[in-house]
Amino acid sequence: MKNRRSRPFKRLNNRNNDNFANGNNNTRVRGNLSTVLEKYKVLAKDAAASGDHIGAENYMQHAEHYSRLLNERQDRYNEKNGSIKTNGKEVTSVEETVETLDPAKAIEEANS
Repeated sequence: MKNRRSRPFKRLNNRNNDNFANGNNNTRVRGNLSTVLEKYKVLAKDAAASGDHIGAENYMQHAEHYSRLLNERQDRYNEKNGSIKTNGKEVTSVEETVETLDPAKAIEEANS
């Protein structure tokens, strides 16, 4: 007969499949940086249009975070490669960076 003592570190399989038990409602943002940036810009614009200025500011802060990440990635790429080829022509530096977002300006644009 098998030894029926429980192992001290064995997990029990009596988990509930309740999605709200751990507080994570699958709210993870998915997509590449530019997609997520555009998503937060749209959310901020929608929130401002509906009158939720605090929510719009929150979304704009998220969008600004992702624009900084995108700029940092572009800067690292430029430093690593030194020069970039566009349409067969070599360019020594790229000035194509994502503009820093101004939450007040975005809210004004959404309201107009």
